Amino acid sequence: MVFSKDTECREIITSAVCGKANKYSQSTYVIRPAHQPSTIGGCWVMNHTYEGALVGDVVEVHGRLDINVWYSYEGNSETAVAKETVSYVQEITLENVDPYCFRDDLEVVVKVNSEPNCLDASIVEDSHEVSVKVEMELVVELVGKTKLFVLTCHPGDKKDAFDEDSSLLDGDSDQ
Repeated sequence: MVFSKDTECREIITSAVCGKANKYSQSTYVIRPAHQPSTIGGCWVMNHTYEGALVGDVVEVHGRLDINVWYSYEGNSETAVAKETVSYVQEITLENVDPYCFRDDLEVVVKVNSEPNCLDASIVEDSHEVSVKVEMELVVELVGKTKLFVLTCHPGDKKDAFDEDSSLLDGDSDQ
């Protein structure tokens, strides 16, 4: 491509995704039911809430979720559900951070790519506790103002296509 002397570079400031990353994680939580569990009937995770904040070049995601464990006790003659709210902190390192992104007005966007899910729930041997393994995947985006550098060409004395056929602007067409 050949550029004429009328070619120049312009700087455009716009909002854009200035950094992005995702993180898959597995965490183990200990739930303490009211009774000594005999067997586990099921486990589910719900009521997931979270928010993210930029700390240096890392996004810290602080979240909470409810873990519900259905279990039997007293020799499998009774059942109950143990519910516990647990908290977590995920540190997610941003990749390909735009060096032209203005640091004074950044927004952290957190999305859940894979909702928290129970992988395994098992009774901890010789205890009243249940070990629950949970998986999830989070995506973070850093949105802010950044500079785009754009090459512009000035037509000189050439007329624009719209100038040559004003019917394009008026909405008149022969078609």
